[in-house]
Amino acid sequence: MSGFESLLQDYALDARERLDRIEQWLLTIEMLGASERTEQLARLKAELHTLKGNSGMMGLTELQQAAHAMEDIVVAAAAAPLDVAALLPAVDQFRHRLAEAGGTGADEESAGVARPDGGAPTAVATSASVRVPFAVLDPLLDQFAELVILRNRLVATIGAGRRLSARDASGPMRAAWEDTELAFEALDRALAHVQTGVMGLRLTPLESLFGSLQRIVFDVAHREGKQVKLVTEGGETPLDKALLDLAAEALGHLVRNAVVHAIELPAERMAAGKRAQGQVRVRAAARGDEVVIEVADDGAGIDAAKLATVAADRGVTTPVGAGPFDVLFESGFTTKAATDISAGRGVGLSAVRDAVRRQGGRIEVQSTVGRGSLFRLRLPLSVSIVRAMLLRVDAELYALPLPHIVESRRFVEGEDHEVNHAGVIRWRDEVIPLLDLGCHYGTANRRRRAGYVIVIEAFGRHRGLVADAILGMQEVVVRGLDPILGKPVGVSGSTVLGDGTPILILDPRTLVQVEPFVEEAA
Repeated sequence: MSGFESLLQDYALDARERLDRIEQWLLTIEMLGASERTEQLARLKAELHTLKGNSGMMGLTELQQAAHAMEDIVVAAAAAPLDVAALLPAVDQFRHRLAEAGGTGADEESAGVARPDGGAPTAVATSASVRVPFAVLDPLLDQFAELVILRNRLVATIGAGRRLSARDASGPMRAAWEDTELAFEALDRALAHVQTGVMGLRLTPLESLFGSLQRIVFDVAHREGKQVKLVTEGGETPLDKALLDLAAEALGHLVRNAVVHAIELPAERMAAGKRAQGQVRVRAAARGDEVVIEVADDGAGIDAAKLATVAADRGVTTPVGAGPFDVLFESGFTTKAATDISAGRGVGLSAVRDAVRRQGGRIEVQSTVGRGSLFRLRLPLSVSIVRAMLLRVDAELYALPLPHIVESRRFVEGEDHEVNHAGVIRWRDEVIPLLDLGCHYGTANRRRRAGYVIVIEAFGRHRGLVADAILGMQEVVVRGLDPILGKPVGVSGSTVLGDGTPILILDPRTLVQVEPFVEEAA
């Protein structure tokens, strides 16, 4: 299937779903009260507006005009009764034109459901793809998450039973437990296959976003009088559906800003020895447990010194230790005046950064004056189930996601050293800082000099986490934190073990950035 055919199929599935909603609302709107009717009209207008925009994006001018005509009828209903009798046939006609445009295949058309009023049949998807509402997948994943917890509980129970049976020398008891373990292993393999399938349902290739980015670049470049080409790579990279809307919003902002603020006018580019046509490149790739999306341009770049001067003039400050371009994400910098310089990218970026951070992600910026800029988004591949190492620190248990663990080793007294009150250790010809989890979370007053060191890596940085014991590996279900707990530094969520014990899930991306120079209590 070509890229356009795939995009057309996605558009058709979305359009049919919207038409079904519009039809249902039209059939019930006359039974609503005044306030409810106003809300229903607003929903109808929004759906038709989106349908019109999507049709235009696909180049289906006739469908775009049909949706626009229906939208006009709804808009006119603000001052007069809604002409439902005119809209329902228009909805039927839109379905028919959608089928003629290739939005439904021959098999789907023949499988259409006849309408009671004799109008065009409502198509039912019977081909290779079926549109499943995301709301249906959520309960399914929640149920599977409970299965994971129960499986972990079963592992602990079987282990305890096996140890007890070892005291009984009778053959039948030993044989019974061996049969139990074999049955569990078969169940575990089956659950692993189901997990792969369920998680796969939530993953959507990023290519589904690239079509809309092409339209953004075309429209904005035409409006700005610029020549810009969008190049995309890694469209097959999967992303959790829960993060897809976030990625769409972030990429929309970054691509639009690249065209408006970074790419120069053709004459300016040629004067600088560049091609008249600028380029914006969107590249995506899965690395470990995260998806990395880069938006790069070959524009004017960002002058860090000029950016700092503009920020100072406007009274915008960044936290200590922030990078030279972090001011772009400060809400105080999102003003129209920012467009006076090529670095004026503040509009919308503050909200995007905050949304990315809430999902455990991060945005990085690189730029060279005259050569262009690169914005790098790092998003978790999945936000549901992760494989983790269980650690014990003092009397507390923690789960540390495996993809960020480079190595774990015994930690013996005298192996560590101290630099400016910070513990460090030599590891693979490199000196890395240590972080005692007990000191960090307030369960210990002094750093451990023995136990275990777990070396983690994130954003190209290494850190050694010090714990008392490593209890093994386990798949854990990621849950949100209770608001009462706030947002502890270095914690991404919580989970429940098989025995019902609640524990915190550590966030390696944050832990590698924790200040290591912590003085011990007296």
